Amino acid sequence: MTTLSIPAAPVDRWLAAARERRSRRSFDGQPLAPEALEAVQEAVERWRPTDEARVVLLRDAPETIFRGIVGGYGRITGAPSALVMIGASDGPAAQASVGYLGEALILEATALDIGTCWVGGMYDSKAVGQHVELASGERVLAITPLGTPSERLNSAERIVYRAKNPKPRKPTDEIAAELGSSAWPAWARAGVEAARIAPSASNRQPWRFRMADGAAVVAFDGPESKIVSKRLDCGIAMLHFEIAARAAGVSGAWELLEHRSDVARFALGAA
Repeated sequence: MTTLSIPAAPVDRWLAAARERRSRRSFDGQPLAPEALEAVQEAVERWRPTDEARVVLLRDAPETIFRGIVGGYGRITGAPSALVMIGASDGPAAQASVGYLGEALILEATALDIGTCWVGGMYDSKAVGQHVELASGERVLAITPLGTPSERLNSAERIVYRAKNPKPRKPTDEIAAELGSSAWPAWARAGVEAARIAPSASNRQPWRFRMADGAAVVAFDGPESKIVSKRLDCGIAMLHFEIAARAAGVSGAWELLEHRSDVARFALGAA
């Protein structure tokens, strides 16, 4: 069974970054400072909790790797660097693992004052493949630009942010039934609250949490997506849940599940 956990995660640092982060698609085009890139590279090398996923830093990222409708929502401009999120396959465990590990590195980049944006469907896989060597069976499942965001939001970002108001989030009673009941301990409620603000493809927020035999289980709603996996989205939410649970004094690890829509189970004390 594949397990995911980052016991030495800087939970307070990442929780603060999770609350502050906004996806940015327009950057100033200037290279990041060498010390910032070194810090990102160090994080890439330090955190790799599973063989199902790895991340590669592209210090000089050509704009050709970012694909989207010109002038549209998905377009990335001016990003000097990028992180490439690679799965050992495109299977369920790899999808969840890429979301989990990728979000850890994105939160670390945010804490370093580097702008990011999850890109799951609008990138050119052939262009990425020219700059990243893949082992047999590996798949690029997502990327993120890295850079200094432009001072002004572009037109697409203004639409997304609705004149600087945050995107609507689903209520907690929709993503976690009976969250206020005695079945939900304080650490698990804190985890759900942190997962609630996790990013997802098109802001769909597909994660659904439940308590089962004292453990938190995350699943996704509806059918799986053919473009950006809902398991990848759930992996992102799992990272948020775990760091909040750790901040509340509870240790544990995610045990990945591959049955129907269930994605993982947070087993206490398993880290």
